[in-house]
Amino acid sequence: MKQHSIRVAVVGATGYGGAEVIRLLASHPCAKVTIATSARRAGTPLRQECPWLSSDLVLSEFIPDGLNADFTFLCQETGFAMDVAPSLLPHTRVIDLSADFRLEDLDIYEQYYGRKHTNPTLSTKPVYGLPELVDRAQIQSAVLVANPGCFPTASLLALMPLARAGLVSGIPVVDAKSGVSGAGRSKADTAYLFSELDGGVKAYGVVGHRHTPEIEQLSDLKVRFTPHLIPMPRGIHATVHIPVKEGQKLDGIKELYRQFYSGEPFVTLQDAPPSTKQVLGSNRCAMSVDLDERTGFAIVNSVIDNLVKGMAGQAIQNMNLMAGIPEETGLPMDGVWP
Repeated sequence: MKQHSIRVAVVGATGYGGAEVIRLLASHPCAKVTIATSARRAGTPLRQECPWLSSDLVLSEFIPDGLNADFTFLCQETGFAMDVAPSLLPHTRVIDLSADFRLEDLDIYEQYYGRKHTNPTLSTKPVYGLPELVDRAQIQSAVLVANPGCFPTASLLALMPLARAGLVSGIPVVDAKSGVSGAGRSKADTAYLFSELDGGVKAYGVVGHRHTPEIEQLSDLKVRFTPHLIPMPRGIHATVHIPVKEGQKLDGIKELYRQFYSGEPFVTLQDAPPSTKQVLGSNRCAMSVDLDERTGFAIVNSVIDNLVKGMAGQAIQNMNLMAGIPEETGLPMDGVWP
């Protein structure tokens, strides 16, 4: 594919997700952001709103019918994509970073998200875009990809090898922690102020968190999911406690994970529990696998950068597949250290 032959539009370019798509695509050899939109800042240079980006783009209004791009990344709040996707799909392939198209059962969507889905019968079926766990051929041919959530990405990558092997014997417990950027850039609630967060950790959405059905849909398991907010900008740390069938040994479970993720460039297995810092800025998921034979639980620690593998990087990974180029193209493998 020719250099910069893929034209990309980023809708909602000044949020954390949209800006991260633009940052990552700046070093992509085949794709170039040609349109960046903002509902409130149209006409403003992007670098004025996102001074960490050395971009010459000028923000524009979002006009669906006039969008001239091969791929469009929808980086707005949940509820936006379901309204605009039908007008975009005839002339651009869409990757939605919100939750609008992740859940197949719209009754469950309405239960967990508290709103009616305005487009329950699109002309094209959305494809859930977690490349390591779904049929890549479906992503390659998709015109609408539902990019997974950050908590489900870290949790499902940890859970699925045992789930697909039929070795889960009860309800897995997902204890997950997120940096504050997972809440988005526009949060004004005092709960997200540094002075309110620093020095403390707290659980939220303890019962009925909206990422629960997303984890359950792909795993086909009921899970007990509890997220926590921790005082750091980026990162997801998921400790997944998985009850396994009797007779399992640690060496066998580790070999299962090695085989399951063999050849997957963005999944790294290691002996020691990983730190979120080691994947900062990268599109990798690092994980460790242990077994507590006394209680019958496998314990998988899984870490990702919530804005990269948990959001923008994974969206670009999906775009690469859809464009027919190697999926690691333009994506960072190494973290930022120290």
